[in-house]
Amino acid sequence: MKTQILKALLVLSIIFFVSCSNDDDATPVDTGVTLFEKEGEWDCEIGHTCEDIYQFEFKEGSRISISIDNVTGSSVVSLDLAADFGQFGGPNILNEGALSYYGCTGQDGEVSLANILISETGTYNLAIARDWGLSAGFDGTYKLIIVSDTSFTEGIAPTNDTEVQNYVRECL
Repeated sequence: MKTQILKALLVLSIIFFVSCSNDDDATPVDTGVTLFEKEGEWDCEIGHTCEDIYQFEFKEGSRISISIDNVTGSSVVSLDLAADFGQFGGPNILNEGALSYYGCTGQDGEVSLANILISETGTYNLAIARDWGLSAGFDGTYKLIIVSDTSFTEGIAPTNDTEVQNYVRECL
């Protein structure tokens, strides 16, 4: 009798430990964030508009807000948010699909855009440009803040101080 009880306990113990170690029923953990903050800086070549480019993975239907605060160096900020088509500078979501940069501020002006709808899940590039023609000097700093109603992830490390080709700025 003792042998049968021990065998039954052993079988139950094995079943219990096997079922506890199986993660098939576990809820996947969302590793994204809903708030992203980063201090950035420009150090542009003389006579060139330059940009820092950040990459993010956003989900379809997300509503995001982008703020550029604490702008210094007599810098004028312009933004481009585009889906990644294998190159930077696709249609700018912030300018109704135009190929221009969104810019409506003066020197050291802050930018705050709310309720931007992400139409499809994917990788998006955010370029934060320092307009050479409107800024004074060649360097400055800023703080980037992104808030989303759904989680998102940061992509590759930012590209810093890249010269902007075919730069056009519009305020829509």
